[in-house]
Amino acid sequence: MCGCSALVAGGRLPTPSIPRRLRRRRRGISVRAEASPGGDSQLKKVAVVGAGWAGLATAHHLVKQGYDVTLLAAENGPTEEVGLRGFWNPYRNIFALVDELGISPFTGWNKAAYYSPEGLAVEFPIFHNQPRLLAPFGVFAYPEFPNLPLIDRLTSIPVIAAVIDFDNTDTAWRKYDAMTARELFKMYGCSQRLYKEVFEPAIQAALFAPGEQCSAAATLGMLYYYMLSHQENSDFLLCRGEVEEKIFSPWLKSLEMEGLKFVANKAPSSFTVDTDSGCISSIVCGDEIYMADAFVSATGLSSLQSIVKNSPFLWSHREFADLLHLSTIDVISVKLWFDKKIMIPKVANVCSGFDDSSGWTFFDLTSIYDDYYGEPITVVEAEFYNASQLVPLDDDDIVSEASLHLIKCIQDFEGATVIQKSVRRSPKSVINFLPGSYKYTPRGSTSFPNLFIAGDWIVNRHGSFSKEKAYVTGLEAANRVVDYFGTGDFAKIIAVEGDEPHIETLRNLSRRANELKSQIPLSEFFLQ
Repeated sequence: MCGCSALVAGGRLPTPSIPRRLRRRRRGISVRAEASPGGDSQLKKVAVVGAGWAGLATAHHLVKQGYDVTLLAAENGPTEEVGLRGFWNPYRNIFALVDELGISPFTGWNKAAYYSPEGLAVEFPIFHNQPRLLAPFGVFAYPEFPNLPLIDRLTSIPVIAAVIDFDNTDTAWRKYDAMTARELFKMYGCSQRLYKEVFEPAIQAALFAPGEQCSAAATLGMLYYYMLSHQENSDFLLCRGEVEEKIFSPWLKSLEMEGLKFVANKAPSSFTVDTDSGCISSIVCGDEIYMADAFVSATGLSSLQSIVKNSPFLWSHREFADLLHLSTIDVISVKLWFDKKIMIPKVANVCSGFDDSSGWTFFDLTSIYDDYYGEPITVVEAEFYNASQLVPLDDDDIVSEASLHLIKCIQDFEGATVIQKSVRRSPKSVINFLPGSYKYTPRGSTSFPNLFIAGDWIVNRHGSFSKEKAYVTGLEAANRVVDYFGTGDFAKIIAVEGDEPHIETLRNLSRRANELKSQIPLSEFFLQ
């Protein structure tokens, strides 16, 4: 049994130790964050690795519960995880956090558009302003499809059967994770144009890869959360500046005032383990070793994979060995300043079909960011997903590629000159939800009793995606720490809005049908 568990029974936590062989091998600094002067020397010490939505959420709750928390960031300050842009209607926990912080970082609800190489494909309204229809009919009835015939749109109806069947349970994930998104839509008779102009762009913008590279399970979960569960869920707000400035900076300051220790520029390289207790004893960041009583890994997948590769003792634990089966995706962000005002009909735009493997989005920052209000220029940020072919290019070539793509969508870009640019490469920054990846994806707890995982890429049952999921898993990790030590209150996590009554009824019927089907003799004999 891990010595840390003595706290649950009222005992005192033994001090974790670093194996002597590690001390001899390293000439670096061994750090154990001490309690603040005048504080309680018995405070439980928690090291949180990763300062995005997940890591900040964990630190946020644990600091409030009286834990001595050290937050390790790989960069100068907190950095938002690469993910779907915007703050969508179902991000109820993040909206509650913003209210708690007393800040106002958001625009109002925004309209969006989809573009294909042929031009404008779909225009989305603000669904809050429309009479509410039964899900999922509002999301198909209210958008404008300039070139998509009604017969194509009607082929979406059979897909609703799969949406009903997929109820976010482990059984549903395993059932649909074996096929690609493209295979799913083909099986249910979706038209070629509907798939290419509506579903494929949504998949590429939210899951960062084309449908033939995405699990049908991840696709159904994403589509239901953002589009099909409730009409208003397709509406989104945008941050009126960089998230790091508008949200993370005041959030971090408030946490530091409550005792959080923030340490910048500390990328983790490995964990060490106390072989006597079976607990993680420290995390190594370059030449420094941070010791604590519990640890939360709130990094992206690729960072944790690197830690696993550098920590041989982790290889014998299946959940960590399985991580090496998972794949990641490259993302490139290009921010461009143009020398004149360009009329961009919608502030948020999703583009697909410009090449075979990557999708991209672009945002009119001139209409979004406070800093650009009234300026006689146009500032646009484009993000390219599954962009491995762009990563090796120099900045000028990437900017040229981005400009050509923008001209294909909005002709006015052709006469504009780029006067300033910023290119950010994020290699291996998001998980690739490949078919078959679900069984290798970890949960929030691990086989080490004092090590927990958070992030938008792990498995949980909340039902959210992207930054809301990252934030929720951070709170879940904090709750696991509270449960582990038996000290403090659990964080309150707001559930996603429940199914509408007709969806709930249909899902109950679907579950019953599946139960009856499983009782048929030889039902398990045939390939499912």
